[in-house]
Amino acid sequence: MKNYHYIRMLRHDITLPRVSSGIWQYILAVLIVIASSGICSFIAPYIGYRSVSFILFFVLSIMSIFMGIGPIALSAALSALIWNFFFIPPRFTINIYNTEDVLMFMMFFIIALVNGILTSRLRRQEKIARDREERDKLYKTLFNSISHELRIPIATIMSASESLLNTQHSEEIRIELSHEILNGSTRLNRLIENLLNMSRLESGHITPKLDWCDIHDLINKVTGSLQEELKPFNLEVDIDNDMPFVKVDFGLMEQVLYNLLYNATLYASSSPELKLKAFYNDGIMNIEVVDGGPGLPARDIPLIFNKFYRVEGSKTGGTGLGLSIAKGFAEAHKGTITAENIRGGGAKFTIRIPSEQPRWK
Repeated sequence: MKNYHYIRMLRHDITLPRVSSGIWQYILAVLIVIASSGICSFIAPYIGYRSVSFILFFVLSIMSIFMGIGPIALSAALSALIWNFFFIPPRFTINIYNTEDVLMFMMFFIIALVNGILTSRLRRQEKIARDREERDKLYKTLFNSISHELRIPIATIMSASESLLNTQHSEEIRIELSHEILNGSTRLNRLIENLLNMSRLESGHITPKLDWCDIHDLINKVTGSLQEELKPFNLEVDIDNDMPFVKVDFGLMEQVLYNLLYNATLYASSSPELKLKAFYNDGIMNIEVVDGGPGLPARDIPLIFNKFYRVEGSKTGGTGLGLSIAKGFAEAHKGTITAENIRGGGAKFTIRIPSEQPRWK
């Protein structure tokens, strides 16, 4: 499967882009007009005041390529006023006595404004078209990836089932084929759950149902679900002796920890050492997942929680949703997940969830 680590689909990618203008664009627009007018004041005696209007118009045309409608409208109005006051006879007045100059002044303002607006709209349409093309490219890559992920477990289940139905096998082979069906079903179920969970996150319909939880139960449930994946590893579980009950959504936190631990089994297979640590400090529940693998490339650490992001050179398979879902569920608890490399090799993922302590002892 192709690595599509470059895919970073964020929520604002779903909406149409907007070309907005900050205060600095307005300030820059004014400064450019003033600077251009200052230069024109030195050459106006040689080229005539009417030629100055073409220079200012040319400057506005260039500005409209880089700025929004607001700054361009301000620049057009300011340019017209400066040209009138400083260049059109009689100078240093806002009066224009020559009919030809009046028409030229009006046309200068109108053409400059319309040109700026049209250019800004063209830029906006171009940006929309570019973003739409990137989203088409994104959906195609995502569709291909999901299709591939669906095809593998389905093919495994169909092949094993057909063999069981149509061929006589020994009990040992029948058990092996049954395990293949189970593994394919588990993989298929994991993919569907990830897609559904991501849909819930995107729609904003995640509301944690907080209840008192024993961290021992949470960790036992997750490690039990990952029993097969954890077989090649030496998992060390370290739960602080003073660890209190915490108030969290058990189902969501189970998915968070499951995704982190499952991710570690995939990408830290070069070392059998895994460590799971839980402790409570200053109103914060902390859970750390530490592996002894090669660690994370420094450039990827700020990006690994993005949707569909996969580290370059990582194993084939997967949709890059697991860590993103874990992050979303942790944030639904008003918590965080961070990733870092540890000295001596390996990566550490830390979950921090604010939680009150129970009043009973």
